[in-house]
Amino acid sequence: MKKTLRLILIIFVLSFLASCASNGVVLPKSKPGAVKTYTVNEEGTVEMLGQDMKTEPKHWLYISCNHWSGCYMRCQGEIKSCKKVATESDFKVDYIVSPSGSRR
Repeated sequence: MKKTLRLILIIFVLSFLASCASNGVVLPKSKPGAVKTYTVNEEGTVEMLGQDMKTEPKHWLYISCNHWSGCYMRCQGEIKSCKKVATESDFKVDYIVSPSGSRR
């Protein structure tokens, strides 16, 4: 009985964690004819061109979306540059979390 209960609990936990595992990462869309000011690395982080990636912190821009756990765009560079990329990609930024603190 204990083994069956333990097995059911493990299956429940794994299925719950798998359902929450969606990363909700949003990638920006380039507009035709626009000058591209960023690249997206293999981890899905938007990196601003012309900015020092060794000194610039990563920011998490939480975006309005229909996903139940929310969506975000991870960006490395100046906050105003990251916010500009998000708004030019037609994303509505709800708030930003960064090492310097959260802001709307």
